[in-house]
Amino acid sequence: MNIALTGPYGSGKSSIIKSFLKGYKRPVLQISLAAFLPEALPETGATSGKVGRQEIERSILQQMLYGADARRLPLSRFKRIQSPGRWSMLASLFIILGVISCWHLFQQRDAIVAGTYFRPLAIANWLNLLAFAIGGGFIWKVIHHLYIASFGISLKSISLKDIEITPKAATEESILNRHLDEIIYFFQSTQYDLVVIEDLDRFNNSDIFVTLREINSLVNANLRGKRHIRFLYALRDDMFVNTDRTKFFEFIIPVIPIINSSNSIDKVLEQGKRLSLDDMT
Repeated sequence: MNIALTGPYGSGKSSIIKSFLKGYKRPVLQISLAAFLPEALPETGATSGKVGRQEIERSILQQMLYGADARRLPLSRFKRIQSPGRWSMLASLFIILGVISCWHLFQQRDAIVAGTYFRPLAIANWLNLLAFAIGGGFIWKVIHHLYIASFGISLKSISLKDIEITPKAATEESILNRHLDEIIYFFQSTQYDLVVIEDLDRFNNSDIFVTLREINSLVNANLRGKRHIRFLYALRDDMFVNTDRTKFFEFIIPVIPIINSSNSIDKVLEQGKRLSLDDMT
């Protein structure tokens, strides 16, 4: 479930993943932290600045949850702007008719209680019967919508004008663990079965891999065998010592770079910098 594609910096791991995805017909969720990184060192690919774990996890969570259409995640607490669908005009017309019908039923409440509103049960009384059907359907739809929306309500802080009360644990715990229910719901509502994560090794933070491995296990446990979610990581060789790799990954694919006429200039420049040949000239 956790696969590592390892190799030195610039060995072509991303090219291998792109070539593989061309023939992979199922949905793939790609998470890349390249745009999120500060300036990277060209020799190792590691970042020159310090990036906190919460910033890393926040970027992963955003790319994960915003990678799917908002309509597929109606219960998500992460609300997004949605453009009106093709049935939006009919929905607005139903709302207008529902409001008018409810107002008509309110005016006829005494007749409804007495039962005379429904007599006679014939086509001649179609207006009252239609208004009752539309009004009842509108009220049911409103209550159903409020009931569904209540599942996405979560009280995490209290704000009184300029004073905000937030639990201390909310600022210290892992962002991925805090929104674990959102992540599980995301995979239950989508068809992704492969997650490709790149450039995560540049932060030199191995704790994030522990969290991602736990999330992978919990997501697969909640899917209950319906399908399997696999995480594919592109990593440097020296990210872990040999004894630690098996703690995070069940399968490791090494990438061995080949030096030929098309890429040998990089090695020549690297050796020239090591021997300070530029300074000698």
